[in-house]
Amino acid sequence: MPSKRLRVLFITEGTYPYAVGGVSRWCEQLLFGLEGAFTVLALWGPQQTKPVLPLPPGTPLRTLHLFRPPRSFPFSPAPLHALLPALEKLFSFLELDLASFQEGLWELFLLRKRHLHDLFLHPKVQGLLSQRLSLLLGRPPTLGEGLAVLHWLRATLLPLLALDPIPEVDLVHATSGGLAVIPAWLVSRHLGVPFLLTEHGVFLRERYLAFSETNPSPAERLVQARFYHLTSRLAYQKADFITTVSRFNLRWEVELGADPKRIRVVANGIDPAQFPEAPPRLEGPPTAVWVGRIDPLKDLLTLVEAFGRVREASPEARLLLFGPVPRGNEGYAASVRAHVEELGLGANVRFMGPASPVYQAYRQGWVGVLSSISEGFPYTVIENMAVGRTLVGTRVGSVGEVLEGVGEVVPAMDPEALAEALLGFLQNPERCLELGQKAREKVLSLYTLERMLREFSAIYEGLALRRAVEVPE
Repeated sequence: MPSKRLRVLFITEGTYPYAVGGVSRWCEQLLFGLEGAFTVLALWGPQQTKPVLPLPPGTPLRTLHLFRPPRSFPFSPAPLHALLPALEKLFSFLELDLASFQEGLWELFLLRKRHLHDLFLHPKVQGLLSQRLSLLLGRPPTLGEGLAVLHWLRATLLPLLALDPIPEVDLVHATSGGLAVIPAWLVSRHLGVPFLLTEHGVFLRERYLAFSETNPSPAERLVQARFYHLTSRLAYQKADFITTVSRFNLRWEVELGADPKRIRVVANGIDPAQFPEAPPRLEGPPTAVWVGRIDPLKDLLTLVEAFGRVREASPEARLLLFGPVPRGNEGYAASVRAHVEELGLGANVRFMGPASPVYQAYRQGWVGVLSSISEGFPYTVIENMAVGRTLVGTRVGSVGEVLEGVGEVVPAMDPEALAEALLGFLQNPERCLELGQKAREKVLSLYTLERMLREFSAIYEGLALRRAVEVPE
């Protein structure tokens, strides 16, 4: 590292330190493992809450609450004649005009010390937006559509501008390719310091998937899709360097404008000492183990459907589901339990709750399983491998790369293919042990925490010293 400790503005989005999960764990590993003086800027929802994960001693935490109106207005109102040109440029995201969009963001940032909240709904602002939307919708938006869009933009953007005082740092590190990009780029431009982006899942892809779970109006769907698209392109073009967890992500990033010479795949890592190797034998009935949070992205309904087919061929087979039900996912968890009962799998599928220590859960399986429809680099895969157990996973994110040669990969949302792959292990214990041993060896070679921290330390130093950061061929 350089002679002085690097000062890093570390920006999170919906994760650390307010939520547990793979990205939060990765954040914690970096903050406690690297020799930097960090300030954490957390993007979170409207509710005031306490951190659920620790911060390193002496690490300041600032939180920007999205979708929450300000409780007071300490600043004088901005003049409308200053706001309108900024918004006119900003609204160019509807035509996918990146150059104007970023200048609109910058001009709003320069107005951040003025009160903008009420002016967002001014009739002239509504008129500007209506003109742009009319061209795209082929009709004027209704009053309700226009106001809904402006409310969403105001609640999303204005909290991201509440950055004062801006900390003096040597590097800005955004840990998401989503809304975290906006304050990261603004601070980077304001201070003239490098901007590092790390992407775990592909933010834009996940936003598109989320539209299937909501029912916005055509105008709202169009605005949000184009806003997120431009935000992703801003990230990929303006970041001085990008790290990603998989070649899968890299292809999306390059397609959206990132320079492949500025992207390095840096896989997540674990401490193998925390995942001691399982005994080289398999006991009890043929068992598959799933570990994670119960969430629609994990697609447990397809997994249960697949296990119904497994039970037909192997009546004694078991599926153990380890993990918590996050707040808000109670309905989804109930639907999974109901599907188990509908298929008559009550004797075969068990809900085990959170596992502690988690390696004990992996050891209970002959094979691990991951059925997700979207992932970045799931820790559960390399943890499962570290104890000496093979896996069946869906072809999402980095899963195919990690399991290459040591497990099986199937298409997402395909219960027949998932069942066939699971049976290929549950009916062949020797194959389970052979590939499980290879899986552990692969983790020890490629996916250790020590290797991950070493790579990020070199990237931080290279960026801070304005040196070219190496990208392997």
